[in-house]
Amino acid sequence: MRARRGAVIGALALLACWVLPPSVAEGAEPGERARYRVSYGPAHLADLSLEVGCEGAEEERGRLFARSRGMASQVHPFRVQLDTVRAKGAGSLKAQTFIEEDGVPRRYRSRFGEEPRVRTEWEFRGVTRREEALLPGRGHDLLSWMLALRERVGRGEALEARQRFVVWDGWKLVYLDALPAEVEERWTPVGAVRAQRFELRRTYLSHGAEQVARPSGQGAEELGAIWIELSERALPVEMAFEAPIGRVRIALQAHQDAGCE
Repeated sequence: MRARRGAVIGALALLACWVLPPSVAEGAEPGERARYRVSYGPAHLADLSLEVGCEGAEEERGRLFARSRGMASQVHPFRVQLDTVRAKGAGSLKAQTFIEEDGVPRRYRSRFGEEPRVRTEWEFRGVTRREEALLPGRGHDLLSWMLALRERVGRGEALEARQRFVVWDGWKLVYLDALPAEVEERWTPVGAVRAQRFELRRTYLSHGAEQVARPSGQGAEELGAIWIELSERALPVEMAFEAPIGRVRIALQAHQDAGCE
């Protein structure tokens, strides 16, 4: 059961990477809003909600909330909140991950400088730890890497080659590769969508404060696939996440644009 819970948390983290447009606003400010359902077969595991703010701010903000539902909330309840703040036009980035499982919280705060380096502070069961890592290129957190990919799709770029990102999730460093596959029509509650499918793979990297990051030797791991709408809106509509328990599906349920000027 613990493996199942970990698989679900992993799926939520990956979703958070791919649902974010340029900035997320708090409260009821104008912007884009979306709701997703996480399921394993017929079982309803979790709900996700996000709000996407209008462009124009000095900072780009991302936020996503997730909460367990159904049997998952009875067996192993969890909450996830992911936040990212990036200075517009700069490489600096602040990220925070909050996860609560069975009532026990843990938190990761990371700062990415304009140099390829990240500094992280962990809090878990009253203990605080700090870590620093030298990165092999511009770093991303669990939200910002997909911001970059979605922007490219929205601009209509011909993404025929692998799109590689250096991603730090607060405790592990990976190359995350998005490989363009077929263009497919996906049926959603907001209508039929013509979407580009990307296969996702990750390669774990060894790292250290002064150590040049390099592949750890485990090879690339298949993660699943995501579908992003081929339009200026570039709406992520679905993800299939391969977990130890089987396939976890994350699907769009509702979407609303709330009047950006």
